[in-house]
Amino acid sequence: MKTQALLRASCTAVFVLATASEALAAEGFKLRFPVSGTLGGEIVAPMPSDGWFGSMVVTDVNITGVSGGDGNVLQLTNAGTFAPTAADLAPAVAAGKITSQVAGLLSTRTATYSGTVDTSIKMHQTLTNLLIGNVLSKDVNGGKLVVTVNIPYAATYSSEAKFTGTSPTLSALTPPPPAPAASTLPVAANAIFSQSYQSKLAAQSSAATVTMSGLGDIEASLLWEKSMDELKVVAGATLAMPTGEYEYTPGTLKPNIGFGNYYTLRTGLGMAYTASESMTLGARASLGFNSQNMDSYVRSGDYYGIDLAAAFRTPVGVVGPHLTMLRQYTDDTGSALGANRLSITGVGFFYTVPIVALGKAGLNIAYMKTTDTKNSLMGNFVQARLTKMF
Repeated sequence: MKTQALLRASCTAVFVLATASEALAAEGFKLRFPVSGTLGGEIVAPMPSDGWFGSMVVTDVNITGVSGGDGNVLQLTNAGTFAPTAADLAPAVAAGKITSQVAGLLSTRTATYSGTVDTSIKMHQTLTNLLIGNVLSKDVNGGKLVVTVNIPYAATYSSEAKFTGTSPTLSALTPPPPAPAASTLPVAANAIFSQSYQSKLAAQSSAATVTMSGLGDIEASLLWEKSMDELKVVAGATLAMPTGEYEYTPGTLKPNIGFGNYYTLRTGLGMAYTASESMTLGARASLGFNSQNMDSYVRSGDYYGIDLAAAFRTPVGVVGPHLTMLRQYTDDTGSALGANRLSITGVGFFYTVPIVALGKAGLNIAYMKTTDTKNSLMGNFVQARLTKMF
C-alpha cells in the first residue's frame, strides 16, 4: 500500500517521541512524560531500514487550570505563625493607624493562622522538539537497535496566575496582652496581618506570572525494535537530563521551562498489532523513576503511563483515537504540598498523511484534551509531527 510505504519513515519516532513541560507534580507540578500521547498513525508503517531519521514536532499547549487532589480546581492551605516585624508595623504607625506604644506591644507577640487560597492559573506554550535518531545496521536477537536524542525548545512560554483568598482571623495573641489593651490589640494585629497577608498573595501572583523562552530538558534514548508478522515490538529506556531553563525560587510557584535539577529514567514497552488490512492497534506502557532535585531537595514520585491507539487506513490517510493515562504511584518527598500524587487522563484523535514531496516522510497531526486530572494541569494540546528517513 502506498500510504504504508511512505509512512515507513515515521515508525521509529512514534515510540520514542517525548515532549516537555506538559504535566505537573511537585517540581512546579510537572512530570517528564509526553501527556499529548506517543502513538499516532505511524503505527501502521513497517519497521524502518537502517540509517538516520529525524522528527520536527511543534506542540501548542493551552492550560486552563490546575487541579487539586480532589480533581477540582487547586486550593492551597496557607498556615503559619504571624510575628509582626518592623516592616509590618512602621507603615501603620506612619499612617496613624496605631501608636508607637501599640506597635511596641505587638512586636513582642505572635499568633497563628490558617487560610485557604484559591488559584487561577493559565498557561500557553509553543514547544518545538527536534528528534534525531539512527537505526543501527547490526541485528540484535532478530531486531534493530535505535538511538535517539530529543531536544526541546520553548519558543513561547507564558503564564498568568492569581492567588486569592480572604485573610484568616488570627488566633489569640501570645503572650496575652495586658488588660488595658486586651480588646484593642487583637483588632490592630488582625488589621496589620490582613494587609501583610494580601500583599504576599499579590507577590505570589506576580512571581508566577511570567513570559519566557528557552531550551527544555534534553532526552537520550536507546531502543530495541523487532517485527514479527502482524506484531511490532519496541522496548527501551530514555534518560531525561536537567538542561532546561530553570531557576529555583523557594516559597513560590514560579513556573520554569525546565523540570528541575534532577534526572528521570523512563523505561517503556510498545506494541503495534495489525488486526486487519484497515486497522492497527497500538499500546505502550512506561515506568518513570525520578532522582532528587539537588536545588530544592524535593523528589517527585515515580509513575507509570499507558498509551492506547487505534489506527484506521482510509483513502486520504490514517485516522484514529488515542488515550493517554499517567499515574504517579509513589508520594512526592520533601515537598510542602505533601504526597501530591499526580493522575491525568487525556483523550484525543490523530490524522497521519504521507508527504510525497519529501520522499520517505509523514506528517502526524494530533489533538488531546485532559478529561480527568488530580494534582495536575487541565487543558488541551495540538501537535504536528513531521518525520523523515534520510
